[in-house]
Amino acid sequence: MKRFLILISLFSKDHKSVDNREMGRTLTASIYRRIGYASIFLILLAANFISGCTGEKANKINEEIGKISRAYVPDDRTDIYKISGTILKGDTILLKGETTIAEAKSAVIKTLSDQGNNLIDSISILPDTNVSTKYLGLVTLSVINLRKEPDHGSELVSQALMGTPVSILKRYNSWLLIRTPDRYISWTEQSSVRPVSRDEMSEWKNSDRIVFEKNSGWVYSNIAETGVVSDLVSGSIMARTGDAGSYSRVMLPDGREGFVIKSSIVPFDMFFSGDFISGEDIIGQASSLIGIPYLWGGSSAKGVDCSGLVQTIFFMNGLIMSRDASQQAQYGDSIDISGDFGKLRPGDLLFFGKPHKIIHVAIYKGNGEYIHSSGRVMVNSLDSTKSNYSSYRRNSLVKALRILNSPDPGIVRVREHPWY
Repeated sequence: MKRFLILISLFSKDHKSVDNREMGRTLTASIYRRIGYASIFLILLAANFISGCTGEKANKINEEIGKISRAYVPDDRTDIYKISGTILKGDTILLKGETTIAEAKSAVIKTLSDQGNNLIDSISILPDTNVSTKYLGLVTLSVINLRKEPDHGSELVSQALMGTPVSILKRYNSWLLIRTPDRYISWTEQSSVRPVSRDEMSEWKNSDRIVFEKNSGWVYSNIAETGVVSDLVSGSIMARTGDAGSYSRVMLPDGREGFVIKSSIVPFDMFFSGDFISGEDIIGQASSLIGIPYLWGGSSAKGVDCSGLVQTIFFMNGLIMSRDASQQAQYGDSIDISGDFGKLRPGDLLFFGKPHKIIHVAIYKGNGEYIHSSGRVMVNSLDSTKSNYSSYRRNSLVKALRILNSPDPGIVRVREHPWY
């Protein structure tokens, strides 16, 4: 548009005046007299054409980059792919951005190179291990909040428990972008995570780790319980360094030390050693959380959303589940519920919403009942004759999946996860 305004100015009656106001720094009246207005007109048309071609090429390049994104990163909750291309002088393309998938970066470079383009690679792979050797981390508090953006006002998307190993993708001010063992990517405060090297992480994994199995409790500063070092929730992981009567001395991931009651902890290897997980164990664990409040993004005994309840309960039984209901609905063995619910077993998962938009998940309890988090953790029924029947949930029930002891590769046992 700017070029056409200049052309109009050239043919206006007061073109010299317009030139002085709008074009004085680029074209002078002497240039007009030497090369003529017609030549200037042709030059500007050519410039506009070249600019259009450059813009068209840039659009095509970024379309190619977008295709690769869809192939390698179907879910931006678990991977990052922010890559773009800019055309520089001489038709050289500057590739910039970041991704967590090295293969995706290689695909971009190969695709554009095969098309005969000259490339400048400025794409970062996250985490950038050249920036820091401490790109791993351990959660240091009983529960930490994970947010969508590096801001306290940003949406709470999940939580992580003490002793959870994480990958530190990058840093921004006092925030860390981390990935948890379920592959979920989010931001948390730097003070919530202890950055460690690979050697330090190995040392932690080789320590005498224990798991806190009660819903809540404390690390005391002494066996007289007259002081507190930290609170705990079920699933908190610490290292045991000794015993003192009915207490164990423990070290937290950030080096703090204290004492916990022996009867509230289980050795890590023993806790996650079972090969078979029963529906009764799942229901027993879920029932212990009945009444705790619903918390959007919550996934701890302090507060849970629907998928956070599932993730918390299954973790305490040795399985790492995906974070959100729509992700959890992708794994497991399908159960036919088209006729009735007779094929359902305790521990099966029920998914609600629409076929292509899962918005809620519950754990089947048995006898037509299910446990879920809706306002609070509670029990509802699929039986319309029962007082706890929910017609809304019944009418939005989409499918059921069996997770327990399923061979689905999307369901990982804690003891088999390389981070643990």
